[in-house]
Amino acid sequence: MDSHDNLAAVIEALLFVAGEPIPIDKLAELSSSSAAEVQRAVQKLQEAASMRGGIRVLEHDHTISLVTAPHLAPYVEKLIKEEILGDLSKASLETLTVIAYHHPLSRPEIDYIRGVNSSFTLRNLMARGLVERMEARHGRSHTYQPTVEFMKYLGLSSFSDLPEYNVIRRDIAKGIEKVLENEA
Repeated sequence: MDSHDNLAAVIEALLFVAGEPIPIDKLAELSSSSAAEVQRAVQKLQEAASMRGGIRVLEHDHTISLVTAPHLAPYVEKLIKEEILGDLSKASLETLTVIAYHHPLSRPEIDYIRGVNSSFTLRNLMARGLVERMEARHGRSHTYQPTVEFMKYLGLSSFSDLPEYNVIRRDIAKGIEKVLENEA
């Protein structure tokens, strides 16, 4: 495997785990490469992805993301409709609980607390109107918080109305401190 193939694999892994677009300069930083090297690796990744058929690599506004191949949209739509219209899954309930008890949270913080990638679950919760994504500030990741609809859905007038609110919020805060220590 030559260095461009390896870099393409690194970029693919980063995009998969992120579950959202990543700026080219951030990919360069994360892979210890130049923006030009990343651009060449992205082109290789685009070619490889189009040969496999299931995903595409989208470049838009200096960001790169993994997307579904257009011809597979009916299958993806079916899955998404089941997730959005059906009962909340265990993963959705878990993610929603974490966000309700301690917000705003970034996706890496949510992932750390849950121990798994939460990108798909967050998209579903946003589509249902239970969670909203806030704009990134000061170089940090986007953050997520419950919506007013979430509060209406549960009949809450305040988050402190949630069961054992202070205890659970404190425990989540301890987990977030560990995330921040690991980032430093």
